[in-house]
Amino acid sequence: MFKKKLKILMVQTMNMNLGDTVLADNDCFLMKKAMGKRPCDLLRYSISSRDFSQVKYVDAVVFAGGIIKCTNENFWIYMPEIIKEANKYSVPVFMSAIGVEKFHPDDPRSVALKNALNLPCVKGISVRDDIDTLKRDYITNDNIKLYSVYDPAVWCPDTYKKHLNIDSKKEELVGLGITREKLFSDYGNPQIDKEFQLMLWKGIIQELDKRNVKWKVFTNGDTYDEIFAKEVLSYVGHGEKLNTPLDGISLVKQISQFTSVIAGRMHSNIVAFSLGIPSIGFVWNQKLKFWGEKIGYSERFIDCDNLSVINVINAWNKARVQGVIIKPEYKNGVFDALKDFADSICYREKEHEKLDFKGCMVASSLGGIEIRYKNTNSKQAFLYSKSLGYKNFHVDMRLSTDEKLVCINKWHKDIYKIMNHPKKDEEKPSALTFDEFKACKYYNRFDTLSAKELFSLCAKTLHKRNSKLIISFGRPSKGAFEKIIKQLKKLIREYNISYKNIYLRLEQQYDVEYAKKTIKDVNIIYHATGSKDSVAETLPVLKDALEYCKQNDIEYVYLSNNVYEKEYHELCSQYGVKYYTGTCVLTDKIIKNIKNGATITGSQYYDVKYLKRLTR
Repeated sequence: MFKKKLKILMVQTMNMNLGDTVLADNDCFLMKKAMGKRPCDLLRYSISSRDFSQVKYVDAVVFAGGIIKCTNENFWIYMPEIIKEANKYSVPVFMSAIGVEKFHPDDPRSVALKNALNLPCVKGISVRDDIDTLKRDYITNDNIKLYSVYDPAVWCPDTYKKHLNIDSKKEELVGLGITREKLFSDYGNPQIDKEFQLMLWKGIIQELDKRNVKWKVFTNGDTYDEIFAKEVLSYVGHGEKLNTPLDGISLVKQISQFTSVIAGRMHSNIVAFSLGIPSIGFVWNQKLKFWGEKIGYSERFIDCDNLSVINVINAWNKARVQGVIIKPEYKNGVFDALKDFADSICYREKEHEKLDFKGCMVASSLGGIEIRYKNTNSKQAFLYSKSLGYKNFHVDMRLSTDEKLVCINKWHKDIYKIMNHPKKDEEKPSALTFDEFKACKYYNRFDTLSAKELFSLCAKTLHKRNSKLIISFGRPSKGAFEKIIKQLKKLIREYNISYKNIYLRLEQQYDVEYAKKTIKDVNIIYHATGSKDSVAETLPVLKDALEYCKQNDIEYVYLSNNVYEKEYHELCSQYGVKYYTGTCVLTDKIIKNIKNGATITGSQYYDVKYLKRLTR
């Protein structure tokens, strides 16, 4: 009956706060349910990627959460960009269960949001909190359907049904959801400072301990929430923190083990509510107050003026006795609104591409994870990229201070930042020892990886897939590079890897000469430095690099430019050298590079399978 599959771009907030992921997971579940038997492909898109050129390939756009506001976050930039692109191609837009904050008529950011929301492509908006402000101050287009709904996360038991095993007779355990220390002050509550929060949490825990009630600390995954949660435990002097959740599923599973929750994050409270678990929330933002009022438990959401140990414990004690009542309308409204929109979606003639993404694309730094995490060079990144269709992988390697080869982008404060290592505060931090490096985790989640571990992981993969493992080392000293090559040769022999699958991306001519002399069959990619922004400035740099490649029988040239222009292709063709572009974060650049003839295009955000689904 239905021959053509509809493509729907599900726009979500992707960050380390997995409450937003839970919201989007539920919206995707509901959208699939709303489509019924109509075949559809839901493409999950990060709102902050600003890769809005994807819109021309889809039949509809759904904002799976987000907030209409012009403060604290950049929704006032992201939302209009996507909506304007949709309007350009007549792609219908629906905004599902979004938040609404005050309209500022004298603020151009608020005005930009208002103008975009009233474009003809916007067909409907469902609101989880202040629909009155939306109606009164934002919407002037009478054709837009408006709905007052509850949060999609009330569907958690259905969305995550396969992953949950809820025990109704579980032992009492209170979940304490810690938020970052500056959350309250960032939203206009400077009195709720670090010292106040430490004392508050210590007091709550002391009261639970007096009652012999077990408790565990958890977070929604945000890096700064994690840091402060550890500080709280250190300040209290005892207790356990659950592992950092990796995704929406793991966060919901963690919350499901509790019998009650006291938490600062809105979606910790909503997830608990959806699972029938009473919770106490801290109102650092009016959206939490709206939620409490909407479900009939306003007394369980404590504002900053009343935030004290005794008030929290009293509210908690009352809530755990009363329990939770979930009414059918809490779930029906958000689904019905999406169903209205789903029924109106029609297949439209749109752009299509048939390109060799699998052959051309390489997972930079072993690939990004869920369009959220990058530059990890981790085991998890490699396995994730492999599962998403990549056959070519790029990895960064450096020597530790005790001269062991490890997989790391560089010894730099930006990398130490995602490791949450003390060296992140140093301007020019030094390298780590091997043991120090292995003790670190990226984003509190992903394991660091040695060169030996990587070769063990990918030995069979490279041969089986006829893959490339592209290794870059930066600009080491001559002595360091010689030690690197020695270790590399040993690992290649140990894991019986063919040299035809190994490519060294080298920046220095000495490194090229030494590698070619030491490893007879090694493949070299010459990383030409001095890339410029303009085509005119880049061509001379490229020409010099191509001359060097031709003289030294080098198959590939690499420039850090992430766009491959036709002029570059013409020049490369004259020299018979293949081109490898820098890492692309936008799909239109990836597509342009492959169309223009780039043999290898780096990517961290969009994988092979995603691009095939989007463009075909």
